[in-house]
Amino acid sequence: MVTEETTLELEEIIKRRIKDQAWDDVVRKEKPKEDPFEYKKRLTLDQEKSKLSLAEIYEQEYLKLNQKKTEEEEKPEHVEIQKMMETLFVKLDALSNFHFMPKPPVPEVKIVSNLPAITMEEVAPVHVSNAALLAPEEIKEKNKGGDLKTDAEKTPTDKKRDRRKRKLMKRVKLKEKERRQKCLEKKSEPGAKLSRKASEAQLKKLTKERGTSLLKDDGRDKALKSSKAFFSQLQDQVKMQIKEARKSQKRPKKQELSAQKLKL
Repeated sequence: MVTEETTLELEEIIKRRIKDQAWDDVVRKEKPKEDPFEYKKRLTLDQEKSKLSLAEIYEQEYLKLNQKKTEEEEKPEHVEIQKMMETLFVKLDALSNFHFMPKPPVPEVKIVSNLPAITMEEVAPVHVSNAALLAPEEIKEKNKGGDLKTDAEKTPTDKKRDRRKRKLMKRVKLKEKERRQKCLEKKSEPGAKLSRKASEAQLKKLTKERGTSLLKDDGRDKALKSSKAFFSQLQDQVKMQIKEARKSQKRPKKQELSAQKLKL
C-alpha cells in the first residue's frame, strides 16, 4: 500500500543519499560470448610430474590421433542440470530486459571428425605391376666398392687399390699354374702322353746336349687351302731355284797348279 508515511520515508532516504553523494549507478550487463562446448576444450594445467615416460606420452598422443575416438557419453544428471539452467536463464533474461530477448542459439548437431583433414593418395597409377615399383637396390645389389669411376675420376688411393688387386690376382694365377705343373710332373710316366709345356721343356733339354740338332719346318709341306697360296708358293720356289743357279755360275774356278811351273 502506498501511503503518505511510506512516501515521506522514501523522500527522506533520497534526500540523505543526495547529501552523502551515495550514487548507485546501474551496471551495464554484457553476456560473455562463449562456445557452449568451450569448457570441454579448456586445458587443466597439472603441476605434478607425469609418471609416464616420454615415449609412452608420444605413444598415447599418436594413438589418439590415428585411432577412432570413442564418443563421450554424457551423464544424465549433467543433462538435466543443463536443461534447468537454460530454462532459468531464459526467464531471467525476459524479466531483466524491457523488450523481448530471443533464446541463445544452441548447437543442434554435434560434429565428430574422426578422419584426418587431409587424405593422402598414392602417386603411382593403379594398373601397374609391383615389379615396376621396386627400388634399384632391390633389383641389383649395390657395389661394395662404390660407384664405377673412369681413370680420370680415380684418386691415387683408388689407383693403388686396383694395382694391388691386379698383383694379387696375378700371384694367385701363378701359384695355380705352378701347382698344376707339379701335379703333371708327378703323374707323368715314361710311356704316358706329355702335355705341351712338358714336351717343350723336354725338347729344350735335348737340344742342349751335344750331337743333336733341331730341324725347322719351313711350312712347305703344309696343305694349301687356296689357289692364290699355291701359285705364290710356286713362284717363290722358282725364284729360289734361279738364285741358286746364279750363285753356282758366279763361283770362281779353282786354279790348277802344275808341277812344271813350280820348278826352278
